[in-house]
Amino acid sequence: MIIKRATSYLLIGLMLGILTFVFGCANFTDTFSTKNPTEKFPIRTLTIQIEDSQHEELLSQMREFSEKNKLEFFLSFYNSKERFYIEMYGQGLEIHTLSKLVVGADLEFNFYEEDPANPPDKENVDKLYSNLKVFISKIPNVNIMEDE
Repeated sequence: MIIKRATSYLLIGLMLGILTFVFGCANFTDTFSTKNPTEKFPIRTLTIQIEDSQHEELLSQMREFSEKNKLEFFLSFYNSKERFYIEMYGQGLEIHTLSKLVVGADLEFNFYEEDPANPPDKENVDKLYSNLKVFISKIPNVNIMEDE
């Protein structure tokens, strides 16, 4: 009788462990993405179409945007300055964009929470998003597409 009860408890514990693992993995895949540099889903995305010849002007506007909004600005170049990666930090957010090797490819400005346990105020995120659009719109012939 005791052996049957112990076996039942062992089987129930094993099934609960398997269910916890399965549902835990499903929850993990909802919060991370391998498509984005930080492997987190962005909370906002601004997509633009810009000519390669305008990248210098874009970088200048991003420096000005980060200064005006008190964001730390980091810029990295790759492939002999053919590609660039912009990172901006501050106000509880990270903003990233990576140029692509394909000529004329869209650029995505992804907004991430710096600390998901302490998310930034939605009003502040919307304000920075709108300010970013204003700075980018100063560049002629840039097509700004709203996120979904």
